[in-house]
Amino acid sequence: MDKDSEQALINQSAKGDAIAFRRLVEDSQNFALSIAYKFLNNMADAEDIVQEAYIRVWKNLHRYDHDFRFKTWLGKIITNLCLDTKKSSYRKMLINPVDVTTTQSASDANETGRQLEHEELKEIIHKLAASLTEKQRAVFILRDLQQLEPDEVCTILAMSAGNLKSNLYYARMKMKNLLEEYYNEKKRLSMDPTH
Repeated sequence: MDKDSEQALINQSAKGDAIAFRRLVEDSQNFALSIAYKFLNNMADAEDIVQEAYIRVWKNLHRYDHDFRFKTWLGKIITNLCLDTKKSSYRKMLINPVDVTTTQSASDANETGRQLEHEELKEIIHKLAASLTEKQRAVFILRDLQQLEPDEVCTILAMSAGNLKSNLYYARMKMKNLLEEYYNEKKRLSMDPTH
C-alpha cells in the first residue's frame, strides 16, 4: 500500500472508521505476526500479542506521528509488548509439529525434506537467538530475520545507528558461533556409535 493510501486509512481510522482500520490490520497482519512469532516462538502467544498491539493502535491513533511508516510504529508496539512478555514470564519454546503424509511421490518427498530442513533451521535459529542479550536479540530479529531497514530498527528500539551496528555485530558473531557449536555437536553425535 502506498503512503498516501495508508495515510488516508489512518486518518479515517482515527475518526472511528472501523472498515478503514480493518484494511490497515489486513495490510499489516502478516508483518505483525512474523515479528511477534520470532520473539516468542509460539504462535498462540504471538497472536495474543498482535491482538493487544492492534487494540493499542486503535486507542492511540490520535497520537500517531505521520513522519513514520505505520508498520514502523506497529513494529515498535509489538516489539515492546514482546520484550515485556519475555521479561515477565519464563516460557519454554515449543516446536510446532509438521504434518507429513506417508503417501508421497519421490519429488514430493524431496520437497518435504527441504521444507523440513528449512523449518528445522528456523527453529534452531530462534532457539539460539534466545541466548542473545535482550538488545542483541531485538536487533537481530528486526534487522536480520524481519529484514527491516536500519533506520526503522533504530526508530522501533529508540537506538542510535552506532548502537544498532554494535549490537547487530555482536549478535551475528554470537549466532555464528552458536550455529557452529550446534552443528559440530550434531556431527559428533551422529558419528558416535553409542548414540
